[in-house]
Amino acid sequence: MNEKTKLRLFLIGILIVFILGAAQYYNHRRFYNMTPGLGLGDLHAEGINGRGINVAVIDQKLLTDHKEYWDRIAFYRETGEMENEPYSLHGPAVASILVGRNCGVVPRTNLFYWAVPVSGPEPVGIRYADAIREVVQFNTEQHPEEQIRILSISTGFSPEQGGDKFLEAIEEAKKSGILVFTSSYPYYTEPPLAVYNAALRDGGYRGEINDYIVQPAVAEYRGQEPREIVRERHSRDEELGHYSVWVPVEPRLLASGEGEGKYEMFETGGDSWATPFVAGVATLILQTNPELSNEQVVEIIGQTVTENENGLLMIDPREAVKKAGEL
Repeated sequence: MNEKTKLRLFLIGILIVFILGAAQYYNHRRFYNMTPGLGLGDLHAEGINGRGINVAVIDQKLLTDHKEYWDRIAFYRETGEMENEPYSLHGPAVASILVGRNCGVVPRTNLFYWAVPVSGPEPVGIRYADAIREVVQFNTEQHPEEQIRILSISTGFSPEQGGDKFLEAIEEAKKSGILVFTSSYPYYTEPPLAVYNAALRDGGYRGEINDYIVQPAVAEYRGQEPREIVRERHSRDEELGHYSVWVPVEPRLLASGEGEGKYEMFETGGDSWATPFVAGVATLILQTNPELSNEQVVEIIGQTVTENENGLLMIDPREAVKKAGEL
């Protein structure tokens, strides 16, 4: 073998090592962007993963065979005319934040899913109200131990959109014993939760509570310093009697509706991503202590937040689970 051939093989070897290393790094970063963070991985390893608690979601049409969550779907129903409606990106993302095997806050809980069409003859809030009542009716047909305990709805509606009917249905669900979380300010819970979206800072670690900040886009839009935004929000919530709770929403690599093995990177996030996260933490609390009332679950979430170095009162799953175990 001459020197040129040896050099060529040597360079090819270096190239192969580089490609394999780059692929490994990419896969590591890809998985890292999927993990829910805030100590949830440790809780899951301890068996605090949502097992035994039934949770419902009302959202858009779901790609039910996505590998991130297909085995957690215990029930799926499409309401209204949805035959020609495409799979959404919203539903798979919400489902993966809640019960995803990689992305999920509660990867072992049972998911009951009602899909609502995006368009229809009546206001969209009424379609969601009808779905809520279906959830309530569904529960009446189940053994108490098999009933849905938590309902997560990543949207909200104005009066013109049927918001009054939506709220009426939520009240019916609450009276039936279901703990309901929606993307509203404040949440329709007792006591109310004022939930805000937090971003992971560039180069931050998902498990480090101090690495979460006010969303840069929000600070830029408002033209305020992040700490000023935090002070205003916390002051308002204290005056109104709301619990301030900040929830990590961005960036996230989540299940996509484009295919059973496809994911989509969301560099920014909103209330839709916060709601299933909060619902997931509530599920962990109930798994730890199933005898808690819905009001106690909400109080635990609000009372166990941890203030980080940036002033955010961050949701703290580990502290919430600890508190639940002490009651």
